[in-house]
Formats: sequence, C-alpha cells, structure tokens
Amino acid sequence: MTGGYQITLVYGKFGYEFCVEKDDLKVCFSKDDDFLRYHRNLGGTVVERIIASESGTVIINPVEPLNLPDEVTRFLEIRFEPIEIEPEATRRIYVTFPIEIAVFIMKDEAYRCIDIFSRVPPKYSLYGPTDTGVITRYHWSDVFLRRPEPDPSLYGVVELDLMNTTKNWIEVSRVVFENYGMKIYYDTDLVSMSAGLKIFKPTLAYSAFEDKPIRTGMQKSIELYYSRKLAGVNTLAYYSMEEGLI
Repeated sequence: MTGGYQITLVYGKFGYEFCVEKDDLKVCFSKDDDFLRYHRNLGGTVVERIIASESGTVIINPVEPLNLPDEVTRFLEIRFEPIEIEPEATRRIYVTFPIEIAVFIMKDEAYRCIDIFSRVPPKYSLYGPTDTGVITRYHWSDVFLRRPEPDPSLYGVVELDLMNTTKNWIEVSRVVFENYGMKIYYDTDLVSMSAGLKIFKPTLAYSAFEDKPIRTGMQKSIELYYSRKLAGVNTLAYYSMEEGLI
C-alpha cells in the first residue's frame, strides 16, 4: 500500500503513510525525508516516535491485555454471572475480554513494537489470599450462549469450554488465565481467543488456551509473550486455579 490515506479499520498491515481514526483514537504515519514520523492521539494523550526507515510494513494488531501499565501482572481474571454445571458435563460459553493494541514496524522478517495502548482503562483484583494470592487484570463480562459482537477495538471474545470432570454439580463464576500461551486471532470485526477450563473440584481447575481461531479466515496476532511448554508435554502450559471458581 502506498501513498497517504485514511482508514477506519483499526487492525491490519499498512504502508508507511496512512492514518487510522476510530472515535477518540487517531494513529498516523507520515514520511519526512528519509525518516518516518509516528503520531498517536488517544483521548487527548499523544505519543510520537521518529523512525529511521525508508520502507517497510506497519502492523497494528490486538495483543495480550497485560502490558499496561508496565506489566503490573501476568494474570487475566474474567468474572461472570454464576453458572451451575451438571456432573461430568462440558458446556461452551462466550465471554469478553479487554483489548490492548500494539503497533509494530517490520522490515523483512525483523519487527519491533513501538507503541501499546488501550481504549479500556485497566482494573485490578486479587485472586487468592492477601499473602499468597496473585494480582489480576480484572474484567467483568456477561455470559453469552452464542458469539457476541463487541466493538473489536474495545473487547475481544473468548470461546470458553467449561469441563466438569467431577461427579457433583459445580458452580463457576470466574476464570483466571496466565499470559503465557494466549493466542489471539483477529479480522476486520472480531478479536478472539479459544480456551478451556477443566474442573477437578470446587477449589481446583486448570485453564489453558488453544492455538486456533473461533472462525475461519482470521489472522493470528504477533505475540508479546512467548508460549511456555511443559517439559515433555507437547501442549501449551496451563494455569492452575487453586483458590476457587467463585
């Protein structure tokens, strides 16, 4: 893509001269002799960068919502209305999660993140006791039985499988994820993750992500956190929720 132009879609790959505008957000790249100027205005907060590059690609995509401000936590907690799950059953629900947006510049196969921002102010909570618990990025979501359609510059959608392995009814009203293993996919009007919560008892469950989009044709985001692997196990690492599900 060449030349300066203005677009309303937030995510994608672009040339070195363009502007993105979405409500209170404006992101612009402009050429200045042999340099490139980056300008971002979000609700009156301005960030600018000078980049020494004649040609390349700009990539704007959603990233793990755990970078602002300054990586306070690596855990995302999503709370929702309590759900009662019958014994030995699996049920699929959809919940939302807050979006952070990263801007990358790319030359050949080398890329660099020059900016991260969010249109959703972060909230925090504590999962577990004050002495041993973990700080979490907190988000409240409605429970959806079919995939919702939130504004993709604000919220993404988690396709979440709740798996009750016990012989008892289990109540669930939250899930906690660790940043490692988050796999985000996007297209023009949807940001998504696919995940599962395997429940072993009311005080123990494992949460993990699957590396797949929730519909065809979606693009995989560049990751800011690399996946951790369990030794000898060819699956993504999971987080052990040992402080309860409600």
